[in-house]
Amino acid sequence: MKYWVKMIAALVMGLVIGTYINPDSSFIIPLKTIGIMFFRILGFLVFPLILFSTVKTILYLKAQRRVFLVLIKSIGYFLLLTIIGAAIGVVLGDVLEPGVGINIKQMETPQVIHYPKTTDFLVNIVPDNVFNFLKSTKTVYPVIFIAYLIAIGIGLAASKAELFSNLITSIDETLHKINLIILEFLPIGIFTYIGYLLGTRTLDFIFPYLKLILIVIGGAFLHIFIVQTILIYITTKKNPFVVIHAVLPTLILSGVSANRYISYTSLVENIEHNLGAERDVFTFTTGIGVAMSLSGAAVSAGVMTLFIAQAYGLDLSVYLQIIIVFLITLFSLKLDGTFKGGLVILSVVLSHIVKLPQEGYTLIIGIVPVLLQIETVVNIMGNATISYIIAKSEKGVSDVPLKQFI
Repeated sequence: MKYWVKMIAALVMGLVIGTYINPDSSFIIPLKTIGIMFFRILGFLVFPLILFSTVKTILYLKAQRRVFLVLIKSIGYFLLLTIIGAAIGVVLGDVLEPGVGINIKQMETPQVIHYPKTTDFLVNIVPDNVFNFLKSTKTVYPVIFIAYLIAIGIGLAASKAELFSNLITSIDETLHKINLIILEFLPIGIFTYIGYLLGTRTLDFIFPYLKLILIVIGGAFLHIFIVQTILIYITTKKNPFVVIHAVLPTLILSGVSANRYISYTSLVENIEHNLGAERDVFTFTTGIGVAMSLSGAAVSAGVMTLFIAQAYGLDLSVYLQIIIVFLITLFSLKLDGTFKGGLVILSVVLSHIVKLPQEGYTLIIGIVPVLLQIETVVNIMGNATISYIIAKSEKGVSDVPLKQFI
């Protein structure tokens, strides 16, 4: 059975069993335990994979004198998708009016949502010591920074660093082999975790916000199947639906886990083995994408901003909506290490737009887990799209028979 079929089957079986068990069932704890164990080991592999693969990629790109060109292209594409995502969210929210008729009850004191100052964000990119760096499992930029320093050192040491360079290559290959073994059994983790999630949730909290959720899903659909497919076809001439099919297992993982970090483990294998991209070419971009590919969060934040304005009966001018798109894009740049991307962006946007109530984000806190699952799928697909485009532009893609789909 093909791997992507196993993933879909695991998802469907998890949905079925989750529908028929209740929070008091004796199955809940085993399902939760097995599912979380799979996600934890994937989380453990993420940053070593990014570190060693990025060192190899930077060494390759430095030899080709392409490091900064690839960096600029990658950032440019990720920002483009984020801007478009924010615009889609704002326009859909304005046209379809998800907040009209919402009954605003007495607001509780909003929880504090951390958003780093620019100076703190820049300082934290540089680890203060090796022990804290090794303990860090939440941010990508420090890992890429250290990888770049290691690559520079290897390049300057030349032949004297050959042993160290070979060691990095050996570790990288070993980690990817371990990763493939874990991914082979991942359908079990998908089945158990989605079963646990549905078994412990009720749909009552969703119904008042069903229109909002459906609009965010619509925005996600437009971004993936219109914006990204057109971009893939224009830049690579590749059938975009083949690309979507190739990363389908990763999209399932991202939707179930709502975690763009652990989804990296599956994404790099899908891009390499299913799309024929060379790991030494695209992993630098994919690592950056873990932090910067936030088009789904932008769609969600755009819709939620209009939702809150409408719930309070506020009319936002076209000029103000353009400002909101700009702010969403700007604030997405410092979300490395932040999981609730759309909610964090929303809270910061509300704090900067005087006309909007700063505590308004408390309206949608109850459905954030659902929105996060939707936006993570778009984020990951955006990362896959840009990574493949960069690999293709750097002539790092070979034809592969599309029959495995790991």
